[in-house]
Amino acid sequence: MTNNFANPSYMIAAGGTLSGTAEQARKIEVACGRVWLTVAGQVDDYWLSTGESMVIPANQFVVIEAETQASVIELSAVSSVINVKTMAGTSYLQKLTRKLSQAFA
Repeated sequence: MTNNFANPSYMIAAGGTLSGTAEQARKIEVACGRVWLTVAGQVDDYWLSTGESMVIPANQFVVIEAETQASVIELSAVSSVINVKTMAGTSYLQKLTRKLSQAFA
């Protein structure tokens, strides 16, 4: 199923997939089950279990697959304040990683 992740929740059958592109960044939280999630252009894939969440970026193709049982995911809007904080946190972590790499090189 391809969509724009506009609904607040989706049920994905065991082994089933949900894919699409969101026009705005969305927070995805697993309400029940375990899913594999991949985002086009990102090196890593992600496993999320009940209670875990992450932000899917805007305008990136996303594929979500339920593992061995039906899974329910919930989606919510991400405010621009959170995006700014996330970007600042990422920048800080990148700087810290570089400094640590240099220190232990």
